Amino acid sequence: MLLETTLLFKTMLILSAQLSVVLGGCFYFIKGAKKAYKTDSTFLGMSFKGSMNMKRQLDLIPYFKPPLEYPMKMFKKIEEAYNPETKQLDPAYDDSQEAKNRDEVLLFLKDGYTYAHGGNWIYSIYVLWAIALFSTVFFASTGINIYVGMALFTLQSVFFGPFLGLIMLEMDENDGYKALKIVFLVTLLTGFVGYSDIYSFSDNNFLAAFLLFSLLALIIFEFIRAIRGLSRKAIKAKAIFGAFIFSLFLLFDFNLIAKGEYMSNNWDSAFELAFTIYLDMINLLLEILEAMDS
Repeated sequence: MLLETTLLFKTMLILSAQLSVVLGGCFYFIKGAKKAYKTDSTFLGMSFKGSMNMKRQLDLIPYFKPPLEYPMKMFKKIEEAYNPETKQLDPAYDDSQEAKNRDEVLLFLKDGYTYAHGGNWIYSIYVLWAIALFSTVFFASTGINIYVGMALFTLQSVFFGPFLGLIMLEMDENDGYKALKIVFLVTLLTGFVGYSDIYSFSDNNFLAAFLLFSLLALIIFEFIRAIRGLSRKAIKAKAIFGAFIFSLFLLFDFNLIAKGEYMSNNWDSAFELAFTIYLDMINLLLEILEAMDS
């Protein structure tokens, strides 16, 4: 007779597998970037410069080399244009020019033009990751089909891994490693406290309401930031507050596993909990990275 595994075991098994996929993709991207820097080559169409941070550690900076052939196609996208005849805003349009030499390239760049590069894959991965992520949210919340949900969960992890590696390189991969260690330690601590049921976090209505309104506040902040922009000090304060909130979410969700009154000890429940904790950890990591970069 097979022994029945606990809900915690099932949840951690799913969570560990997904985090392994994310970190594997992230470290593969950073390793490829380091190899490209050392060999003066490209990785996924990107080149990398090397610089020293304040602690004299190597910090790789990703960039796209401009084309070396002339004439070079230069693009300028104008989001809005006013039509004096119709007195309305025309739809966005593209205005392209050809630069015949390096001097013309510099002039076009100063005028707001840019050159074509192989960076479209970044936007493609981001879109695919967002689609897979929101699809996983749907299947995790409805419980319609765990197999489709798990496949989508794994797919978004595959897409998010290299995207996370790029984020870490854009700021400083050395700080990124520190952020990963902090998230790991916070998860261990909150997991131990939450699952030990020292305090019934999941039964505290005030805490639940506080977390809900805090999450809404973070979303509203990001909308305002996208529209009008905010100071680095405000962004850093938000990031620190966000890291605190998602640490509390981890406590709350680990305590849910310990309680588990409303959940069955099956793979469907484990999938829902693993995905919830995964989102807590990813958001915590992103907030810490933003706080370090501000």
